[in-house]
Amino acid sequence: MCPMTVAPNWFNVDKEGLAKVLERRGKEFVVFELISNCLDTAAKVVTVKLTKDAGRPFAEISVEDDDPEGFQDLAHAYTLFAESSRKGDQSKRGRFNFGEKIVLAGCRQAMIETTTGTIVFDSEGRHVKRAKRASGSLFTALLRMNGKEFTAACAAAMRILPPPGVSITFNGEAIPHREPVTTIKNVCLPTIVPDEEGFLKRSYRSTELHVYEPLPGETTMLYELGIPVVETGDRWHVDVRQKVPVNLDRDNVDPGYLRDVRVAVVNALAERLTVTDAAASLASDALAARD
Repeated sequence: MCPMTVAPNWFNVDKEGLAKVLERRGKEFVVFELISNCLDTAAKVVTVKLTKDAGRPFAEISVEDDDPEGFQDLAHAYTLFAESSRKGDQSKRGRFNFGEKIVLAGCRQAMIETTTGTIVFDSEGRHVKRAKRASGSLFTALLRMNGKEFTAACAAAMRILPPPGVSITFNGEAIPHREPVTTIKNVCLPTIVPDEEGFLKRSYRSTELHVYEPLPGETTMLYELGIPVVETGDRWHVDVRQKVPVNLDRDNVDPGYLRDVRVAVVNALAERLTVTDAAASLASDALAARD
């Protein structure tokens, strides 16, 4: 009888196949994911640079933060679905340690420098080095990106809503802090929480909705903790201040969830709606829910 060959893991992940997930989501996902990672730390300053590689379908991106502790477990940079320390915290955006891998899959080369070491990803694989930063983390990469994708990613970065006390600059320009039109408190919405065994499940939790005026030319969006999720075309931007039960691509929510958000906004701001607003989805959803 021939001896059985035993592989250490149940399955492998094809980098090129995973990269196609990024192509579907759009390259702005890279900007959102990397900035989200910084915002889930104690960082107060986040610096992002995205420059197009002239004549080639690539762009260079760097994201640096000043989080005192830095990246605590370098293995999480390349381990899909590792237990995230943020998944049970409703004020954090992280869930599955999944988004970073999609970003890396779309890169030709990348490097993470942090307080616990340095890891390089290139054509030969990954290499861990002993070099460490005193504080903070720096992600640099060469990312496949054409001109249209570059323009979209730059515009998307400026739609992020920086939290109070955190400075985010993109290509030398500060992403402005915005004051909400109103804050709606004690809104009960479904979110994602771990059960006693660590499995994620839906549960209703009370949260706040921060409502913002759109800037000229902006399409209004639903946000999760300052990061755009999906366009709504409603009267205002709405930022949900807890984890939002998004789809796996993190670019949409189910209609019932959006209806619940709209009901809360209309109930709080009905006097500010114009006749045009009242005919839109925002008010239509809210009125239907009352019937």
